[in-house]
Amino acid sequence: MMTKYAALAAVAAVLFSSAAQAQFSNTASNKELEARANRTDERIATLEGRVNHSLLDLQRQIEASQQELRTLRGQIEEARHELEMTRQQQRDLYADLDRRLLVMENGAGGAPGASGGAAAAPDVVFADEASVYGEAFAAMKAGRYEEAARGFQTYLAKYPRGPKADNATYWLGEAQFIQQQFDAALKSFQGVSAFPESRRLADAMLRVGDCQYELKAFKNARGTYQKVISTYPESDAAKQAAGRIEKLNTEKR
Repeated sequence: MMTKYAALAAVAAVLFSSAAQAQFSNTASNKELEARANRTDERIATLEGRVNHSLLDLQRQIEASQQELRTLRGQIEEARHELEMTRQQQRDLYADLDRRLLVMENGAGGAPGASGGAAAAPDVVFADEASVYGEAFAAMKAGRYEEAARGFQTYLAKYPRGPKADNATYWLGEAQFIQQQFDAALKSFQGVSAFPESRRLADAMLRVGDCQYELKAFKNARGTYQKVISTYPESDAAKQAAGRIEKLNTEKR
């Protein structure tokens, strides 16, 4: 009888030991799975951080490229405008020459000399206006932004309603913006609206929003970007404004 009880006890001991080992094995397995899950979470978090950093770098590169493109387009427009102004000046000079020759053929004596003195003054004004603007714009293209800003301010002081006053106002704002003079740049870009026929209106409005963004007036910036889209829906500035709004949404601002 004792032998039977001993055998049963031995069997029970073996079963208990097996159950204990199984429980220990399950516990160890759960800890290992939990550790693996934690390591996976860490790797995912690291990858997400790298992706977000890469996206921010890409966004900065896109914005820099857009700024460079805007500058290049401005330079092209300036070159076209200057070419047209030069052609117009040549046409005016030829017309004046024809008029003088006609007067001489009609025997008007000293009249050409008298009229020549009167005609010389506008030519001098035109040359000075073009020179002041040209020097300022050359400084802008060369990256001498402080000098460019002074040049555009000089032009606007001498020729506030000159043929390039709207462009001078716009580029003054760009020179100030690049120097992080955002309050001054904001006023300059807003000043472009004083020239209702200017081709710079859409770009200037976009830059008003950029100034407001840099000044952390995010609500105002959003409103300005929306106004660019509604006022100039087909413009390149409208497309850029939509991108700026998406950026504000991403930043929850």
